[in-house]
Amino acid sequence: MDILRKIGVLMVMAFIGVFVVYSATKAPDFKLVDIQGKQVSLSALKGKVVVLNFWATWCPPCKREIPDFVKTYEKYKDEGLVIIGVAVNSKIEDVKNLVKQYKITYPVVMSDSSIEQTYGNITAVPTTFIIDKQGNLIPGGKKIGMFMEGELEKIVQPLLK
Repeated sequence: MDILRKIGVLMVMAFIGVFVVYSATKAPDFKLVDIQGKQVSLSALKGKVVVLNFWATWCPPCKREIPDFVKTYEKYKDEGLVIIGVAVNSKIEDVKNLVKQYKITYPVVMSDSSIEQTYGNITAVPTTFIIDKQGNLIPGGKKIGMFMEGELEKIVQPLLK
């Protein structure tokens, strides 16, 4: 009887595994231009872990999380981490100044507002999405509000393995 119970547990675990695989939500693709004029698209980043961070130059919590984002990006970019800052409701001059001031090394794009609609009508900043190597939004991978120091690293580190 013990072997039958083990087989039953394994079958349930296999079913749950299949359900998880097939219940993944694809992250919507986008094509935007960064502040240097280079096109950035999600489809071009397949095989990488992508952090899509909607932020604004006038947003204090957005600015507070930037140093940790830069630190995390620099630590893991060679392992396949990409952070994309999506500047919303901000002037390009202000964005360029903030990028320089905060020494942002990851790509920063200007929102065309359609991406805000595509990702669920972004109404608050910062809002951040975590996308796995297969281009799926990770379960619980949307955060409205600021990441605390070290929090982003704890989320992305296991995804990079």
